[in-house]
Amino acid sequence: MNTPMHPNEPREQQLERLIDKALRDQPLRRAPAGFEDKVMAAIAQRAAAPWWRDSFAGWPVAVRLLFLIASVGFAKAGLDATALIIDPLDPATRGASLFASVAWIPSLLSTIGAVLRDLPSLWIYGGLSVLGALYLTLFGVSAAAYRTLYVPR
Repeated sequence: MNTPMHPNEPREQQLERLIDKALRDQPLRRAPAGFEDKVMAAIAQRAAAPWWRDSFAGWPVAVRLLFLIASVGFAKAGLDATALIIDPLDPATRGASLFASVAWIPSLLSTIGAVLRDLPSLWIYGGLSVLGALYLTLFGVSAAAYRTLYVPR
């Protein structure tokens, strides 16, 4: 391997050039028998997969927009339901006919709202911290289980 070394060239570039030449000098090798067929079949299978199995960026633009609108709608509905639970129910403003058949729901919701309003903020932050730690623990245990069960050695 007689690669010309330039004295002003940094050592990393000299090493890169040396490795590049060594790799280019290697003889070309054929793929194992049947490997090309397997690769082509995998490419064809991926191309024939429906669009919803593709990544979100590969979805049609109209479907992505519809998905985002539906997601915002579901989030708004969830926030509205949470506000309905936390806010004390005033039959004059919420409509008494909504709970006419089940009289215990307004008192239950106002009790839950009162309890949530009277919780110290330290408890709320502590509870959120515990939930975050539990989520991270679940993520870690799931990753460890996946590596143990599915990753080949």
